[in-house]
Amino acid sequence: MVTTKQKYETIRSKPLQEVRYEAVLDCGMKLLFAPRPGYSKKIAFVVADYGSIDNAWRRDDRRVTTPDGIAHFLEHMVFKKSHGDLTDVFAARGAYVNAHTSHTQTAYYFECTERFDDNLDTLLELALTPYFTKKLVDIERDIIVQEIRQYNDNASWSGFQQMMECLYVKHALRIDIAGTAETVARITPDLLNMCHGTFYHPSNLTLVVSGDFPREGLLALANSLAGKWAPKTPRPRVTRERPVEPARIQQHKRVKHMYVTRPRLMLGFKDARQPKGGKMTHRDVLTSIALDAMFSKESEAYEDLYGRRLIGGDFGATYDAEDDFGYAVIGGETPDAAALEAELLRIIERARKNGIDPKDIERKRRKQLGAFLRAFNDPEETAYAYMTAMSQRSELFDIPGMIENAGVSQVNRRIRELLTPDNYAVSIIAPATK
Repeated sequence: MVTTKQKYETIRSKPLQEVRYEAVLDCGMKLLFAPRPGYSKKIAFVVADYGSIDNAWRRDDRRVTTPDGIAHFLEHMVFKKSHGDLTDVFAARGAYVNAHTSHTQTAYYFECTERFDDNLDTLLELALTPYFTKKLVDIERDIIVQEIRQYNDNASWSGFQQMMECLYVKHALRIDIAGTAETVARITPDLLNMCHGTFYHPSNLTLVVSGDFPREGLLALANSLAGKWAPKTPRPRVTRERPVEPARIQQHKRVKHMYVTRPRLMLGFKDARQPKGGKMTHRDVLTSIALDAMFSKESEAYEDLYGRRLIGGDFGATYDAEDDFGYAVIGGETPDAAALEAELLRIIERARKNGIDPKDIERKRRKQLGAFLRAFNDPEETAYAYMTAMSQRSELFDIPGMIENAGVSQVNRRIRELLTPDNYAVSIIAPATK
């Protein structure tokens, strides 16, 4: 039996009747364990606090810049080892494995019902042991370039990226997560090793585990396996560089022609002054309630627009807030982009002037609280909830109180603050002309 001197910190929420356990492993990696008694599915994530916007930093007083798309390239490459592709190892055990790169995080995870210990061992090997040869990098480069071309042919993604380029003046959100064919052509094994050594140091990683485990046994297992692949080393001194983003938008409107049958319109609203931590999460809660009340399928506006055939089933409104940025997106496919834009602005102006019916806010507040609580019914959803809180650097257990205390005046003030006439950009994907 493996033993460890490491100890958990226990964090409880009496209102939620939830508990999580946190520890720092000997190698410096953080462990977050969210128990799910009685569930057969087990899930583990290794999350790097490193995403596509981390393209400039200082390490030991030396300034470093990297080609766009390198975080995503690194996500692909860590599966490759001298003895083969670790995807095949997971598959042979009946486990599902995947990874994704966002603007602020890179995450690797597996799901399984058996052989958890072996799969965790492989997951930690995957994240902690770099193996980048020129041959493997060149092969993967061709795959990533093809992936970039596929995304560029996707109307939804192209419309979103075009909107980011309209909203942001200097922020790296303007840059596609995967980069371009030109930028990934500059990525080398040496650059990948440098980024891995900087941002995949155990002190910049969190192991998130959810499932039915004996908590002390899990801590001992995680400490032993992480130490196997990453002996304790000094933490790199890294300072990330982020440009000062102006409040103004870069461009009001942009249209791109693609081979689509119907236009696609997106309205984007920029949060230029984003608070930190719990204040950011509170803003997220208020904005989500407001957008749901205004534009969800149960709203009067949706029913009217759908009845007039200005929108289809893909229409929606979302808000995303992470680290030092935030933005709202409203839109979908439409037969008439100009008419839909005008109608959305009319709906927004009416909400700014008159506010939202308190009964609608109450319904959406309860809906959001229910959705939050349901996330704890599944190990995967539980893990993702914690990862979202990590990206906002906030306390997950504080969110129910934020939802319950979201007042009518707060929600309406948030609408007036974010959805302003001088703070939005329009991205349109239009059918290509013959």
